Amino acid sequence: MTNLTDIMIHYPEITGIHPACDAVPRMSDSELDELIEDIRAHGLTDAIMLTDEGLLLDGRHRLIACYEACEDVRFQSTGVEPWAYTCSKNLKRRHLTVGQKAVFALEMLEYQKKQAKERQKEHGHTAPGKPKESLQPTLAEVINDPAPQARDIVAKQAGVGKMAIDKANKIAEYTPDLAEQVKDGSMDLEPAYREARKVEKRQKELVGKKPFPSVHLNKTALIVPLEGEAKEIPEPKTVRFNRTTDAVDWAKWTWNPVTGCLHGCSFCYAREIAYSQRMEAYYPFKFEPALHGYRLDAPKNTKVPVSDDETEGRVFVCSMADLFGAWVPEDWIKQVFDACQEAPEWEYLFLTKWPNRYSQVPLLEKACYGASIIQQKDVDCVTKAMQEFDGPGIKKWISLEPMLEPIVFGDLSWCDLMVIGSQTATIQPDGPQPAIAADFDSVVDVVNQCIAQGVPRYLKANLGLEEPGMKLPKMSPGRK
Repeated sequence: MTNLTDIMIHYPEITGIHPACDAVPRMSDSELDELIEDIRAHGLTDAIMLTDEGLLLDGRHRLIACYEACEDVRFQSTGVEPWAYTCSKNLKRRHLTVGQKAVFALEMLEYQKKQAKERQKEHGHTAPGKPKESLQPTLAEVINDPAPQARDIVAKQAGVGKMAIDKANKIAEYTPDLAEQVKDGSMDLEPAYREARKVEKRQKELVGKKPFPSVHLNKTALIVPLEGEAKEIPEPKTVRFNRTTDAVDWAKWTWNPVTGCLHGCSFCYAREIAYSQRMEAYYPFKFEPALHGYRLDAPKNTKVPVSDDETEGRVFVCSMADLFGAWVPEDWIKQVFDACQEAPEWEYLFLTKWPNRYSQVPLLEKACYGASIIQQKDVDCVTKAMQEFDGPGIKKWISLEPMLEPIVFGDLSWCDLMVIGSQTATIQPDGPQPAIAADFDSVVDVVNQCIAQGVPRYLKANLGLEEPGMKLPKMSPGRK
């Protein structure tokens, strides 16, 4: 189908597209095909409406249909208020959802706010006067009023509730991609609003968290990126492991001498943290791979707590990186392992998407070597790589987080632990990524595979106790 912008160049009468016209939800492809056939059979019945300035106001789809059907086009100008005209011609004529009307009303409201601000500038940042004898305020006159009069007027014109406009505003602010889906009718207002609320909550949680304390600073330290120049930051007097939050209950400590990753996973929680404002001082290169050499002293500076809880003596190494990624220099890995060997009392936990590098480094005797799997095609390569190394005290594990599709394993005799989880919501640099619940049957199938082969399994809290949970079966009774 020809693009509207490409079509307009053939009609010099059109000087542009009015925002009111652009705010109207577009027809589906099937609806537009029907319109083209109708115009091809009967010609254009209603003229294409333009504003006095020549802006396309109504008839966007009729214009496309005329062009595709090679039919003559008739234009007509109207001096009426554009948004009111568009409402009467489209919102009440077409079968639009509440969400589509709410998004239209929101765009109308935002346009009027912008126009009101421009008028204020023209009058020295004061609203133009209104004659005392005028009885009914216009939308432009009440747009900056503290009372919600502007929203009331827009809601009435669009034929939608005020709360629906508020929900559309929340969706546009926190999940603009879902706002587009609501506008084109592929998603209802309520589920989009619920997702927007989740993203809003997540953003407020990130903003509300305080950065790690950087007290007792006495010298500077270098952070060396994979490419580019190193940067200096204040170095803590004593460098130790970081305590994990309640969200991580399988290791009580984290340690990140290397940060950053180039895998580009859209759901990465670590990238979200590295880009957050509260962590700016600790991640000057954001999520680009970097070596924090000053952190290599953390293992010998942190004492293992006396406790019956085995997780107190376990540290997750490079929770903010893939230490064994193909791009990581061998020297970086060597420096990390040398630091581990200086404090052998700790149990070091690793996780990577490149487990083939495990067999290329001297293994630690007290460590958990993990491999990440998120799709079936990863299984054979990971299995082969994990079977190529072994040693005393070594444990091997698999992370199925997020579990996005059914996974079938072969031999799991080498595996000491299977961890399964859903995809949690994150705020990425290019926008929010929604939570995705793992499929219940797929999770049960992997658990059964583990039971059959005697492999311990660990189900993350986000499969049930936390968002997003699991997609539970909801079948109807019956037999084939």
